[in-house]
Amino acid sequence: MKHVSKLMMLSAATLMALSLVGCGGTAVDNSVAGIIKQAEVMDKEALYKKAMEEINGKTFTVVANSSRMKDSAPAWAKFCQTNYDANFNFTFVTSQPKNNRIFTQLKADVTGSNHVLSMTLIQDGNQIKNKMIDTGYLLNYIPKEWDGNKANDGEPLALQSLNKVFVYNNLGTKKFNNCWDFVSEGFHTQFMAPNSEPVGKNFLYMLTRDDYAKVVKDAYLAYTGDKTYFETALKAVDGLESEFGLSADAKYSLAWIYLWQKSFLEVEDDGPISSNLVKKSSPDAAGLLVYSKFRSTEETAETSNKNVTVAAYQNGYQGFGGYMYKHYLQLTKTSPYPWTSCALINFMTTEKDGFAPWGKDMGGYSSSPAVQMKFDHSKDGVIDGVDTYPVKNDKGYDWWTGNEAGKGRLILEDSVYAAKVSADLGDWIDSL
Repeated sequence: MKHVSKLMMLSAATLMALSLVGCGGTAVDNSVAGIIKQAEVMDKEALYKKAMEEINGKTFTVVANSSRMKDSAPAWAKFCQTNYDANFNFTFVTSQPKNNRIFTQLKADVTGSNHVLSMTLIQDGNQIKNKMIDTGYLLNYIPKEWDGNKANDGEPLALQSLNKVFVYNNLGTKKFNNCWDFVSEGFHTQFMAPNSEPVGKNFLYMLTRDDYAKVVKDAYLAYTGDKTYFETALKAVDGLESEFGLSADAKYSLAWIYLWQKSFLEVEDDGPISSNLVKKSSPDAAGLLVYSKFRSTEETAETSNKNVTVAAYQNGYQGFGGYMYKHYLQLTKTSPYPWTSCALINFMTTEKDGFAPWGKDMGGYSSSPAVQMKFDHSKDGVIDGVDTYPVKNDKGYDWWTGNEAGKGRLILEDSVYAAKVSADLGDWIDSL
């Protein structure tokens, strides 16, 4: 009887998480983490059918850092209706929190008693690691069919890389041949404040990494204009590279950051920045913004993509052309519909139609090489055989990420490095 009483003390949660299947009575872990393990070895068709059984007629809710998420689940539903069951359907709800509230919303859902959010499309590798992955709030799933680089894009799984690039209005007289031009004396580059969109802060952290610091230094040495203003900044940060445990070259990055934080013109969103830059009345204006924003410029007498130039596309441009960050796909550890979450993530990262909401325009690059090769925007600016809008001719992921002369030399987000230096650099940047 004593033995029986101990068995009866097993928690209900444990009994729900472990179910017996098959004649051999093999234990199957039906927790979210357990379902992810099962999903990672399942073929697409089997996974999708399992998800369809789970979500049919119900409501699937996600939170995302991209408004395009609204088109992803309907595309998956259409795929399933076409290939498996014409009567399959479900309700999809997505929201896009502003001002970094996505982390608060996810934590509240996971730690609360009523779990609504099944998955997320989220950005900011630094905060994701510190607030979501290290705490166990978010869980990673890698589809069996995904062909990406696991070391770069698999942990956590990236849907895409996006670039923010220096673009300027070409109707004026100012030259932008060097990344230091964007922090020159009296100039104000339009930018979303890093505290409003923290990937911008990660960009500043990454500038201090050895390889990128050398790019900044080499651009400074190649600068042909008056450097008096820049030299003042170098003196202001002198010694900080040692204090922060950085390389000697990082002094140049710190000087660039020093000038940037004191001079950029804060704009609430990248959309207004692109709208400002394309105006005929904005000569010499410049911004650091999401490249894809120029996809929707209205061509009028006052506004045109003809009026803007991507700085890094110029021959002989010196330094970095902007920065690159990622959108990551994660399940909540309390996901109400984990099979559906895995299926949707699978669809978004392995199928052309799954990535189409993002891949249809320049500036977003799938983490799957096989998927990305189906989207070519190198001639988006060519109209009837004429290169009408050069700003829209995307040179592609490999060009933008190349760290050599003649390439985009974007500053790539690395969550591990950003998290490592954020404690010291974050406070200093805020003080500026």
